[in-house]
Amino acid sequence: MIDLGCGAGTNALFLARAGFRVSGVDIAPGAIDAAQRRARRAGLAVDFRVGDVLRLPYGAGTFAGATDVGCFHTVPAPLRPAYAAEVARILRPGGVFLLSWIAREHTGPHGPPHRLSVADVAEALEPRFLFRSVEFPDPPRHELRVYRARLERRRTPQPPPFRAGTVVRPERLHR
Repeated sequence: MIDLGCGAGTNALFLARAGFRVSGVDIAPGAIDAAQRRARRAGLAVDFRVGDVLRLPYGAGTFAGATDVGCFHTVPAPLRPAYAAEVARILRPGGVFLLSWIAREHTGPHGPPHRLSVADVAEALEPRFLFRSVEFPDPPRHELRVYRARLERRRTPQPPPFRAGTVVRPERLHR
């Protein structure tokens, strides 16, 4: 399991305590230093690395699962397809991707400037991932409004969009 944009390692350490073999990556060297110190103090073996989520320092198909709690919504819109391609590259086909982002519906003063709708996220991720579930839970008072999604890395390419007037021949359906 990899924690993308892991910061000081809170989620990665939680996963390690739960028995997962975990890596964490963040672009901020100070955050990775803090995460490594926290892991040492807790006696947990977590592979924390400084890295850019658009150029991850891992081989193709390295992970069966990934989590992102608050990194994706910081990626500028033009770079989101590159993020999706990179996460798909390091995940195995069928790998699980757990994503949480600040919702467009969040109107409070705290949170990132990019507050995304499900459509914004789907536009970037759907070519490489299947959406298995999306939740928009009611938050406790004074907390950020977030979406949570469970996605799966596609095993085959996304089908092309249906175009009205397209004729599908039965023999082409069974290839």
